[in-house]
Amino acid sequence: MRVAVTGGAGYIGSRLCEQLLASNHSVVCVDNLTHGIEPVLGLIDRPGFELHNLDILEPEVTKIIRSADAVIHLAGIVGYPNCNAQPDLAYKINVEGTNRIIDAGYDKIFVYASTGSVYGALDTVCTEQAQPNPISTYAIYKLLGEKELEGTDAVILRPATAFGISNRLRHDLLVNDFTRKACSGESMTLFEAHHKRTFLSVNDLSRAFVWAIEKHGVMKSQIWNIGDDSLNYTKLQICQAIQNKVPGWQVDSNDTLSHDQDGRNYAVDYSKIRSIGFTATESIEHGIEQLIKLYNNLK
Repeated sequence: MRVAVTGGAGYIGSRLCEQLLASNHSVVCVDNLTHGIEPVLGLIDRPGFELHNLDILEPEVTKIIRSADAVIHLAGIVGYPNCNAQPDLAYKINVEGTNRIIDAGYDKIFVYASTGSVYGALDTVCTEQAQPNPISTYAIYKLLGEKELEGTDAVILRPATAFGISNRLRHDLLVNDFTRKACSGESMTLFEAHHKRTFLSVNDLSRAFVWAIEKHGVMKSQIWNIGDDSLNYTKLQICQAIQNKVPGWQVDSNDTLSHDQDGRNYAVDYSKIRSIGFTATESIEHGIEQLIKLYNNLK
């Protein structure tokens, strides 16, 4: 199958492109290469890989998307700090750009990367039927994309927060960031220590997008939480897991102040995706071990 991946040189996209090629799909990678070509440099000479250095706001993207059999839409300004720092650009790319990709891929197998952040702060275990409560611009824009796809055959994925090593490194993700601080000997004050988050390795998350293409007949026209119940953790539990690997890392808790604008606090139910056979293959502990190898060599 010829699969177009927007944001294909990003943190998730670069790993996803590798997995699609390994599954004998051809890949049309669309990315503006904001973070350089290095994340996909090893794929350039691979049979079946095609790269387009384009922003999804460019009109030429429409023709490229229409040439594919399937579309996985990842591209966007990611996370609430980046959206807040560039509000006009975030709206153009995350809303207007998403609408362009949806319009171009209306008759394709379509997979949309939403986010578990749409749940915001819910005092409940979140199934796909839970009423979203987005508390950041990033999550609001992702939810607008979901609404654009209502009534279509699209697969909408709400992934857990990713962690781990990818071709395009992200140091800002919670597990990655905390592990980096531990390895550098940087003490940390932990706010909202008992707020719950849900996590998934970037490799497992990429695998879920491949599933959504290959199991489209089962997954179409539905929203799916992507993760594993075993990876629901509080922020304090993540710190403790890191301290088990990096003894002596100093973490102080301060629960008297609100610190994180995107103060997500939720646990997610993954029984739906588990019912069709998807479970995590990488634990938090394994991810932390791999990140320690990385950060100990970046000192």
